[in-house]
Amino acid sequence: MTSGELVLSHYSMRHASFRDRVQAAASAGFSGIGLKIAEYERLSAQGISDAQLSDVLAEDDQRVVEYEAVRGWASTGAAHEEYLQSLDTIDRMVEAFGPPHHVQVIGPYEGDLDDAAEGFANVCRWLDDRGSRAAIEYLPEMSNIPDAVSAWDIVRAAAADNGGLCVDAWHHFRGTDDFDELASVPGERVIDVQLNDGLLTRQDPDYYTDCTSYRVVPGQGDFDLVGFIRTLDGMGVDVPISIEVISLELDQLPPVEAARRIADGARSVLAQARAISRTDKGSRTSDPDVSASSIMHRWCGQRRGRTIPSAVQECGLHLAPGRSWFIQ
Repeated sequence: MTSGELVLSHYSMRHASFRDRVQAAASAGFSGIGLKIAEYERLSAQGISDAQLSDVLAEDDQRVVEYEAVRGWASTGAAHEEYLQSLDTIDRMVEAFGPPHHVQVIGPYEGDLDDAAEGFANVCRWLDDRGSRAAIEYLPEMSNIPDAVSAWDIVRAAAADNGGLCVDAWHHFRGTDDFDELASVPGERVIDVQLNDGLLTRQDPDYYTDCTSYRVVPGQGDFDLVGFIRTLDGMGVDVPISIEVISLELDQLPPVEAARRIADGARSVLAQARAISRTDKGSRTSDPDVSASSIMHRWCGQRRGRTIPSAVQECGLHLAPGRSWFIQ
């Protein structure tokens, strides 16, 4: 991902007021924010005008980069009615803030692949008329679009130039955790990337609860974010990076402090990933912590009580002289 633009996801500040959200994003150097469609509806119902919201954004030189999320786009009954209502709300948001970089789209869908493709194509056409794009987010265990392959199948069948994928690090590592699978998607069809970190083991057996409670700041968890970023960079992905850390712990912090920690972690991980240069034998890094972390999580797995120099050599990585690594 060659873009250095960071976006403060709506859910990273899920309990903050609009003003606090915007000020936190600006103070931490984010170029924009994400906004939940339902949150905009809530603010409007409170009597807060579009002009007031726009003034808050302008005061801190911020913009709304992403709207989330559209559901029911290939459905019937009440779900379809809610979908139509969300389109009406997006129209109002576009009028207030201008077209976003993308609108997030979430399953499940009803019917078969053809039904999903037709529904997604309709979303794409509608958003194209408003100068935006549609990004399907795949969600293991939470929808019938569980991975990058199934999302790409829908996008490819829909054949809409402004349609693509939302790739969330959490759902990648909690799902198939397959970089080759991710790399099978054309890079230009990755429209949104959401960066976060987490532990290898679930903190709650329920996927949704785990997902919305126990994410951690990038670089403070077990995910191989270096490999994740390098894979996306190798695909030629060039989009703003949304930092989505949904955390009960961060919920307790003042928004400005939470945003600072999130931004610092994301920038550190991005810098580490991009400091690695490839060689014919593999990858080298001047920072041994990067290569060791990657090896420990990707190669050693649950092997306990063993040193890892053989793993490092096998994968073409090199530790700095004098450093010894041991898996606790």
